[in-house]
Amino acid sequence: MADVVLLTPREILTGFASINNQNVLINDEEYLKLDPAMRLFYEKVRENLGLACIAGQLRSSGYSVRALNLHGRNPSDEVITDLVRRERPSFVGISIMYDLHIVDAVRLLRCVRAADPAVFVAIGGAFCTYNAKFIAERIPEADCVAFGEGELTVQGLMDALAAGRDWRTVPGIYYWRGDRVRSSGPPKLPDLNAAAWPARDVLVNHRAQGIRTPVASTYTSRGCHAKCTFCYVPRAPGAVAGQAWRVRSPIDVVDEIEFLQRDFGTRFLWFNDDNFGGAFQDGYHHAVGFAEELLRRDVRINFHCEFRVDTGLIDREALRTLRRAGMASALLGMETGSPSMAKRIRKGTTIDYNTDAARLFQEERIELEPGWIMIDPGSTVDELWENLQFIVATGIAVSENPFSFVSRAIALRGTEMYDKIADPLPPEISGVDGPAGAVLSEARRDYRVVDERVEAIWHAWSAVSAEVSDRKEELPFVAQLIVDATRTRRARGSEGLRPLLSSLRGWVADLPVLLIAFLNHALLRGDEGGPRLGERLEEELRAMVERYDRDHLGRTYVEFVEHAKRLCAEREAVAG
Repeated sequence: MADVVLLTPREILTGFASINNQNVLINDEEYLKLDPAMRLFYEKVRENLGLACIAGQLRSSGYSVRALNLHGRNPSDEVITDLVRRERPSFVGISIMYDLHIVDAVRLLRCVRAADPAVFVAIGGAFCTYNAKFIAERIPEADCVAFGEGELTVQGLMDALAAGRDWRTVPGIYYWRGDRVRSSGPPKLPDLNAAAWPARDVLVNHRAQGIRTPVASTYTSRGCHAKCTFCYVPRAPGAVAGQAWRVRSPIDVVDEIEFLQRDFGTRFLWFNDDNFGGAFQDGYHHAVGFAEELLRRDVRINFHCEFRVDTGLIDREALRTLRRAGMASALLGMETGSPSMAKRIRKGTTIDYNTDAARLFQEERIELEPGWIMIDPGSTVDELWENLQFIVATGIAVSENPFSFVSRAIALRGTEMYDKIADPLPPEISGVDGPAGAVLSEARRDYRVVDERVEAIWHAWSAVSAEVSDRKEELPFVAQLIVDATRTRRARGSEGLRPLLSSLRGWVADLPVLLIAFLNHALLRGDEGGPRLGERLEEELRAMVERYDRDHLGRTYVEFVEHAKRLCAEREAVAG
């Protein structure tokens, strides 16, 4: 039995483009059947760190917790109801980290209610922070919806329930009273230097099933000082003036890393900080102090983090120290190469900062993942040209997935961009209705770009680039098929298939070149304008990609994959 049950829903596609999905395509049982060489592509699925922090806080206060993350699982309604009946909790929390969780969250809530109509149920998570009131109105089966950082809110709810006090006085929730939804006010934020470490239920469960746990998530700070119009972090509830960015002690963070390495064999860390580098000198001292603590203790770890280009970390010595400490890659919030666009989205930095950051990352051999917004509601063709010129001049197209540069700002509730879209388009949600559909329809605002040429360019870019990106993600599995077929052929004394692997490597290596040609062609057509621009451009871009495939693979990509699958089927037939 547990005092608290905490649930992370499955991802269910909604028809929206999501900026957060982890694309967990296999369950734990299927993972264990994979060739060990392929498991690498599933090991970087992130924990739900928010729920892990809440579980850690509750356990440190003496409550027993059962936490279940449904990524990679597909439990039936009966499994969930049996879990609740078996554990008999007094509190069930359902975490909606992002939009793809909302459909399954509603299912889980109904399962919990079927199992125990009287149990206290709270919904929370990052997605709820700026949709909490609307979620409470549309999903009244929940007792409350928590918003903002949840550790002290959930502990306060548990303390109130245990003592028989009125839980509605706990800060950080929306709830029904009378005929309308009310708020208890902004949440209290924890002291990060006194907070309990995140619980590691996902890692414990994986170890128990024989699944390796080389990857974990944690944080060194929370919040961000900036005011970008596309981001809701600047409006974080509960934050007070001068404390928009809060930090953990480097000693405490490194203590936790040593624990993760000792108990779980962690070799790679995702830092979930909104802005790992903070602002200017404060950011420099925090991040470099953390790196120096790792080096002082000789803790060997690789990690990925995210920060802005106006931090004190865009400095050669700082980057060298971070690289020596294990910073293998970082997402930098560049967003644009256009000065006018940077001003419009209130980026608060300059294009020169972006240029310096790209140069230093390349010189220090740190993998750069540019945070990038090619198009926003006010984009012009001239600004798209400036973006392209920046990409070419800095060489940042040479990245893990070059076609990720074909991106469009998503106006999420809670952002200034959302507030400024006066005439939003009707949402296109495929097959999602009821309360989940109602919430999704208000959680973001779709828009048409004022410049019709930009909208037409986007129509063509998004349709074709999505297919190229999907191929890039599929490629490791195609390569494994070819490797398997090669091994079987060699075992029979036949010639292997190394030329096919070489062709695939060439296809991947030249994707940055394809991207630049892809963008250039579209913008030239955009300058010309004319009727049916989007349709004509889509046809031309598809033809460009097909020529690229034939030049590198000798056939279209789809034909190449089918050929590889036939070889794999031949291998299995021979082995059988």
